[in-house]
Amino acid sequence: MKKYAKFLTGLIKYLHGRMSPQEAIVMAEALLKERVARREDNFLSLIKKSVYEYPKSPYLKLLNATKITYPVLKKLIEQEGLEKALTHLQLEGVFFTVEEFKGKAEVARNGLRFMLNEKDFDNPFVSAAYEVRSGATRSAGTRIRIDYDYLVQRSFYDAFILNLHDALTSPIANWFPVFPGAPGINSSLRFSRIGNPPKKWFTQVEKSHLKVNWEKRLGTNYIIYMSRLLGVPMAKPEVVDLNNAYKVAKWASTMLDHHENCVVYTFASSAVRVCMAARDNVLNMKGTRFLVTGEPLTPQKKKEIESVGAIPIPVYGISEAGVVAAGCTHAYPQSDHCHYFKDTIAITNYRRKVPLCDAEVNGLLFSSLLYESPKILLNVEMGDYGIIETKRCSCKFDALGYDKHISDIGSFEKLTGEGVTFVNTDFIKIIEEIMPREFGGVSTDYQLIEEESPNGLTHLNLMISPRVGIVDETAAIAFFIKHLKNADDSPESWTQSGPEMWEQAGTLRVKRENPIPTKRAKILPFHIIKETQLKSYYN
Repeated sequence: MKKYAKFLTGLIKYLHGRMSPQEAIVMAEALLKERVARREDNFLSLIKKSVYEYPKSPYLKLLNATKITYPVLKKLIEQEGLEKALTHLQLEGVFFTVEEFKGKAEVARNGLRFMLNEKDFDNPFVSAAYEVRSGATRSAGTRIRIDYDYLVQRSFYDAFILNLHDALTSPIANWFPVFPGAPGINSSLRFSRIGNPPKKWFTQVEKSHLKVNWEKRLGTNYIIYMSRLLGVPMAKPEVVDLNNAYKVAKWASTMLDHHENCVVYTFASSAVRVCMAARDNVLNMKGTRFLVTGEPLTPQKKKEIESVGAIPIPVYGISEAGVVAAGCTHAYPQSDHCHYFKDTIAITNYRRKVPLCDAEVNGLLFSSLLYESPKILLNVEMGDYGIIETKRCSCKFDALGYDKHISDIGSFEKLTGEGVTFVNTDFIKIIEEIMPREFGGVSTDYQLIEEESPNGLTHLNLMISPRVGIVDETAAIAFFIKHLKNADDSPESWTQSGPEMWEQAGTLRVKRENPIPTKRAKILPFHIIKETQLKSYYN
């Protein structure tokens, strides 16, 4: 009862504290500039309280083994800077891989051996108002505790991004699934806080098709009901499946009849579908800002969006820390170029081998700086890779001190399709054992490959060698999804919305071709990262 009371009273307090867009941007720019200037002090303060003074911290064992005390770390940062200090920690073995973070692999370093659970990384200072599951955006269903203070802090970044792209007061529509996915409900609350609640919340999946518990259903309804009661017209979820993107395009076109621009916040592939529908139906999209997330904004996706006069803005986020980077107004060679919010997160690179793939990548390690972050991260991997640079830019990001850039972002551990990701499951067993047992052949006759079509949509190709003989392709797809859905490690967020979204989009397709060997002539169960994206990383 205490939990529900806190949820209810916290929501009322949160909505009562909403600002006008103009108030929000003034406060945002002042706050972010101050936090950038104090980032190292803020990091040290957070790590001292949440790691060194918190006996249950998962980092203490590694730090104690290396004799890196708080004074040692503080001196290291003062002498070398935050990023170099974090790299020093990583080289000493103070880091966690994505498998270790999720409790899928044992930590074995510096003479230590132990297992962890994702709950071990929860921020001990966050008192959760509600929980969401990542997985509709980037991970394997990690449980994320959300509190209202966190949403308040994240809303300032929204105000900054919208203002940067001349859309602070523009009409906004979300196109995201409902609970248990995070982006739809979180962004609705954040935009409401800065005085610009979404006019529409389109959802790709019918709510009745989701087997979520009564708490999540009641919570969503209560948030919307209470927001309207308090004069915040937050939109109810409205079902628009992936094959009806015309409805989203029509909304944007209608908004442009009365406003200079509008905003659609959605997955990158969903944005492409909206633009395809607009082009097919001769709808005006010039001035539409697409905030795209959940999957890489590839050159082809960017081209498709820009072809109708719309503007794609990459938004890179991890559920464990929120939005951590976004694109500016300048043109860069990389389609997914972003400035990263160095006051809320520190990101460093390290070379790592890709599981089941004949390559190495520049993996990304994340460290928290924001006191309200759901998870405490200190050199923790999230399964992504990318290129980090420090350079100047003449945009508003740079004016606030955001001189760190990230681009060529991808994942080495997830399958992506229409913004729905699926990772760390039994699907390797499905590929190597179950499919051959059902349809014939051997393990190397089957393979899963991620591929982008010429129009920018992402597909997953189930490769079945011709030597297997006649195969009912429809049955093979249904069989594969059935076993994937029933896998022991299947995240709730995928099993709820993933299969239906993949079916709508035709994401999974059979190709009767021989599996593709790696550079070293290995036949691996899957190729998740496109070879063109990794060509600079191969040995």
